Amino acid sequence: MALHVKDLLSFARLALSLTDSPPLLWHFKHEGADYLGTFSVYMSWKGDIPLFALIKLDQRPGAFLAYKSDMDREECFFTDNIDDTRYGYAPVIDIRHTPDLFKQTIKGQWPEAQKPLAVQLENQQSLMRLLFLIFSKEYNAFPVWHFQRSKRHILGVCVPFEHYYEANALPVFFYLASAKPPNGPFFKYATSKVTGETLEFSRATNDTKYFYAKIIDVEDMPLFPR
Repeated sequence: MALHVKDLLSFARLALSLTDSPPLLWHFKHEGADYLGTFSVYMSWKGDIPLFALIKLDQRPGAFLAYKSDMDREECFFTDNIDDTRYGYAPVIDIRHTPDLFKQTIKGQWPEAQKPLAVQLENQQSLMRLLFLIFSKEYNAFPVWHFQRSKRHILGVCVPFEHYYEANALPVFFYLASAKPPNGPFFKYATSKVTGETLEFSRATNDTKYFYAKIIDVEDMPLFPR
């Protein structure tokens, strides 16, 4: 199932932000254009759904994709070394012959999957409480997908609840709908006795007093029920 990421910065944020384990990046060609992709998996009703996040590049990539977020700015670029420890890096492998599977995915050809249960949340705080709980238990930083449907901006995350009757999991797509896009690439969240809950959009993740969730801009989210 293809996720067409809108720009390289969102792709780098997906791959390298808020993670200690960078993914493998696949570089391949299709119809004369360079593409970069990375795999992830969502547990679904029966079995898992492989997601292939990909982006069309303006030029051939380098050996590594570098990324960092600090001082209210993000930065990403391709490089042939990983010497600068200020950055996180994901390795790029070059594929000589593009697999038919990749070509089909770009064209939107994949097996139909049963959609998750859609649950609209009341506010952003509810979304962050959910993500904070998951991270506290599993150290898993789920990305928040941002896309548009019928002039609405959707911010959502697909979370599996394992061992649902005879199914592998109950997949739930928790989402928010708004007339405006998010005002930054990250959610920045904290809670304390003094201030209660605080939540805002942020352009960096360097303040360790806060919990962050990364927002990834995609053309569409096929898992989101229409």
